[in-house]
Amino acid sequence: MRANNFTQNMLKKSNDELENILEDKKMYTDEAIQAVIWELENRNIIEKGSITHKPVIFEKDALIEEKELDKANHEASSEATDFPILYSKRAIQGFTIFFSTLFGAVLLMSNLKKMNKPKARVEVLVFGISYTFLTIILLDYLPKTFFLTILFNLVGYAILVEYYWNKNLGKELLHQKKQISKPLIISFAILVLLVFLQFYILI
Repeated sequence: MRANNFTQNMLKKSNDELENILEDKKMYTDEAIQAVIWELENRNIIEKGSITHKPVIFEKDALIEEKELDKANHEASSEATDFPILYSKRAIQGFTIFFSTLFGAVLLMSNLKKMNKPKARVEVLVFGISYTFLTIILLDYLPKTFFLTILFNLVGYAILVEYYWNKNLGKELLHQKKQISKPLIISFAILVLLVFLQFYILI
């Protein structure tokens, strides 16, 4: 038998009284309304399942729910802003492959500075300069092909990320992506300057 705390009270009421309660739901609790529906169904006044009762959310309750939702959203937003803003691995990959390992090293050094890793920054700088000069020397003796240059840069990227990033920042570090527009402009400017100097020397 379906019953709750209001079932006995509703048994004593007339059909008209029960219907009046059902029409004025806001004046009664959800439990009382449910008891009314069950009693009307038992009396065959209404068909079973013809009325589905949904709890009434009063303005006060809605306001509380809204405040709780705002609080949860604010906390989630605060957690997101707690993540450091760093150049992503993909950004380092792009700069390393299309410019050189030294350019990718500079981005990683910026991340290490943000995370207060001064010793690691020096290590990355030394590696970036050393590897770049080693690449230039080796390419002087090897056939000058675009494929070899890309291959050397890919190896440089792998060392920067798989070793230096993972060792000093952590493989699964959560962070916000930093915009690359500024270093991209600077990198293109340096590249144009180097090309200009090369032609100037040849002339």
